This record gives sequence, structure tokens and C-alpha cells, in this order.
Amino acid sequence: MDDVSSPSFSALEITFSHWEFNFRDGWLHRYWLAEGEIDAPNVTVAINGIRKKLGKIIPRVALIGQCYVESVLQPFLIHRIDHECAWFRYTRDVDGVPLMFGQDELLALNSLLDNSEIPDEFYLYWNEAVNTIGYSPKLLVMFSALEALFKRERDKSKDAYYKKIEVIFGPELKAVFYGTKDKPKTGLRHRLVHGEYFNADDGKINYVEEIHNLITRYFNDSVFGKKLITESVVHPQRHLFGNKEGWNGFIKPMGCKKLGLKELLSDIEKNSLENMVDYETVYDEDLASTY
Repeated sequence: MDDVSSPSFSALEITFSHWEFNFRDGWLHRYWLAEGEIDAPNVTVAINGIRKKLGKIIPRVALIGQCYVESVLQPFLIHRIDHECAWFRYTRDVDGVPLMFGQDELLALNSLLDNSEIPDEFYLYWNEAVNTIGYSPKLLVMFSALEALFKRERDKSKDAYYKKIEVIFGPELKAVFYGTKDKPKTGLRHRLVHGEYFNADDGKINYVEEIHNLITRYFNDSVFGKKLITESVVHPQRHLFGNKEGWNGFIKPMGCKKLGLKELLSDIEKNSLENMVDYETVYDEDLASTY
């Protein structure tokens, strides 16, 4: 611990300190504050540099701390030391939206309850995929759901299974997910199952949404014979946790106020982003291109 008054530690030149702590009451808040300095030509390079370090630290903290921890969706403040303004990314939790279940949805439900060709295991896996937090866990459970959905084809032969996959996802996505006959190990499913994780090209497309949307279309076209499931849901696969709304922009302190993330978020919590007392937003196109 670096400071007897506030539990803290440093890793990869980033200092982590508990948001609010005292020795009488202990840890009073669920957040930690990460602070560090980086040499960078602009705010984008600075953000990516800090995120790269956090990307190495946070997964290891999850193992050691044995708890939920993430940094990607949290607020951050990037302050160039020779400038009065700072780049601020503000996020806050929002509630999930209520379930909409109308006449078409009821028709779909009754149709699926009467359908004996789709294995129950598919619904169980798909339910877990919808409720799962995290991109790679969702993909892994979705791949298991596909195995269950097309079990009849898979039991016949691998060729029949892959042909069904290609009909629904097309040859390009089929190759992305399952590789090719010559290079099956290049498929995303194989790599994730065997611990290779993602590469740079995997981040170009949201494959969770791709699978979700194409399976929804498959049910409408091939199972129901008409559009009973909405195909225009924004960000499907959302869940109760991690729902965020946010704002990006430049912030400047009023008077001699400290330009710090804790102080800034405290002002917003008390007064809202639109009615801050100690800080103000700055709209400057030149600043945005030179900071």
C-alpha cells in the first residue's frame, strides 16, 4: 500500500486507489480510481495507451480479486498537462427496458411450443447467451446453441451440418466461424474454444449481433414462415447489467477548482451534467482537432 490513509497499489505505472475508504468504516464504494501519465501526441493515442495497460492489468485483477471487475465502460478523464481543458468520457448506468410481448410474439411462442423438431437444448443455450455478460462468453454459448439447433444435420455428417450453417450465414461468415476444410483451426469457434482468444481482425464486426440477427431471420423465414420476431431491435442481446448512456467532450474547471475525475463526477451527481457548478463544457472545433 502506498498511502496508509487510502488503500492503493501501482502496476505498469498506473496507480489504483480506492474511491472512498477510511479505517473505521472500510471500503465505502464499489469503484477504484486508476491514474497514470503517458507521453502521447494526441488524446486518441493517450486513451489507447492507457487502455492497453488496463487491458493487461484488469483481467489479472479479476483472477486475484475473485470478483466482477471491468474498465472499458467506465468514465475517464484525459488531461494534457499544458492545457486548461480535459477530454471527458462520461457514462452512467441506465435501467433495462421492459419486455414487449404482443400478438405476433404470442403466435411465435405457441408455434415453438408445438414444434418438436427444434431441440430444447437450443432454447436453453440461447437463453443463457441472452443472459450472459461479456462478448466472448456470449459467442461461445451461441456456438453451442447452433450445435443444438442443427443437431439432426450434425448427427448425419459434418458436411450436412456445415452446409446448413452456410445456408444461414453465407460462405464468408461460415469460414470466419468454422474455418475451411483445409484450415479448420482458423475458425473463430475453434480458436476461442482452444484458448487463442481474438485477433485484430476479429474486432471489425460484432459477431454476436450478426449471429443473433441471422438466427432471428432463420426462425422467421424457415420456422414460422412469416415475420413474427422483430428483426430491427437495437443492440439485441442486451441484459440488466452494463446498460450505459454517455457523453464525450471537453471540460474546463471554473475558477481554481481541481480538474479531477472524482471531483467532476461528484459535481455531476449533485447537479447533473447539464447544470454543473464547478465545471463547464467547451465546444471548440479547433480544440477537437489539435488536443
